[in-house]
Amino acid sequence: MDNEPQHPDQTSQADPAKPDRKHRGFRFPAWATTLIAAVALLCGAGLGYALHPELNPGDKLHVPAEFGKVIATYNSIQANYYKKVSPAKLADGAISGMMGSLDDQFSTYLQNDAKSSLDSTISASFGGIGATVQQTGDKLMIQSIQPTSPAKKAGMRTGDQLMAVNGKSVAKQSVTEAVAKIRGKIGTTVKVTIRRGGADQTLTMKRAKITQDTVTAALNKTDKTIGVITVASFSDPTASQFEKAVKTMRKQGAKKFIIDLRGNPGGELTTALRMASMGLKNGQTIVKVEDRAGKTEVYKAGKGYDEGFKIKEPLAVLIDGNSASASEILAAAWNQSAKVPLIGTQNYGKGTVQNVAALGDNAEVKLTVAKWLTPNGSWINKKGLTPTIKAAYPAWAQIAGFATTTMKLGDESPDVKSLQISLAALGYNVGTVNGYFGPTVQTAVRQFQQQNGLPATGQTNGAMLTKMITLLSAKLQTEDAAMTAAVKQLDK
Repeated sequence: MDNEPQHPDQTSQADPAKPDRKHRGFRFPAWATTLIAAVALLCGAGLGYALHPELNPGDKLHVPAEFGKVIATYNSIQANYYKKVSPAKLADGAISGMMGSLDDQFSTYLQNDAKSSLDSTISASFGGIGATVQQTGDKLMIQSIQPTSPAKKAGMRTGDQLMAVNGKSVAKQSVTEAVAKIRGKIGTTVKVTIRRGGADQTLTMKRAKITQDTVTAALNKTDKTIGVITVASFSDPTASQFEKAVKTMRKQGAKKFIIDLRGNPGGELTTALRMASMGLKNGQTIVKVEDRAGKTEVYKAGKGYDEGFKIKEPLAVLIDGNSASASEILAAAWNQSAKVPLIGTQNYGKGTVQNVAALGDNAEVKLTVAKWLTPNGSWINKKGLTPTIKAAYPAWAQIAGFATTTMKLGDESPDVKSLQISLAALGYNVGTVNGYFGPTVQTAVRQFQQQNGLPATGQTNGAMLTKMITLLSAKLQTEDAAMTAAVKQLDK
């Protein structure tokens, strides 16, 4: 989904890591997110955080003598700088500087939009209209609409083309840009112009709180006795959604479960504790949290977390380089305390705990306050968990992505290399994979276009990349080595 709580019985969380792109192993190519995956018109970036009690700027604290330099600098700027500077701006700069001096990517000072994004995602709910948009070729199309949502009530339909938001055209913008304009504060009004049957109409809607699904589930295609539950993040509703998914899969015949944590960057520690407890016997260790004084608090499975709901069926967990923080806590707890096999690749390795404290209405500090240890006492920070069974995605499923949709003869770029890898995976001859769009690549592009009912221009566009991604997605379903390995492990 970057916060971990210090006390799971209170408002504390496990910080979702934000792995650097170079460390990522994608379950699904990054470019799929922008070209084909439906993006919620209500979603926000990042994962959820619970706020801790507000920090009162007036609280009496010991101020070291060294801070005299800070005050002296402030006074000098206010008295001598060639133009007036807002005291608030200088204060924000001082706080940002202090946080930056910690050299800790997980300790940050968040203001305005960054704070709002972090705050809103703790509940996996956002101010929006309850519809999703998908890029189809060069058009933004409404893909789905939630029942009883503002979009549904206003008369929006699937298949409508998104044209403008509040009178400003979004027809040529990306999904992300358009979504950002539609999102907003719950209760505020947004005007969305859609095109249907060649005619435009503007729908006025009041943004509502929409809860995002963080858990999806389905029976495995090759073994219907296995329920596959994918957890995207650890937010407020995740544990309840997870429990519901297990019950649903049981009703459909599942006797075993694969829990897919690949690409899950973490979230609330309280959620991870609740879910981990579901898969453990009461009294088994979930995680250990060690403060800076070396004092360790051990959290153990029990009814206080899982409310008596247990998963006693065989389990297997899928992890990869993007599985971080709270997802690592869950994986480590089940693996070390219940011998649940981990399948995939080495995960991220984030072993620190963050708390978030508000500084008024528009700012907050996210600060690392402790480190967490696995049940056997290991600190996996910057190391990650080693899978029981190693199984990676195919190389073509790990491409860096596309920065542009148009590529043509003579181009040379990382995007062209990604195109070559993708076409080669689909069986087309692209020659040497070197990032150069030569005649061989042009021929491959034309062949792909002809075979998929697209204009054979010999250069790429959004429609071609969307189709290519659709085919690669289907291919990945049959060539997911980690999923295959997990099924074999559970069928033993």
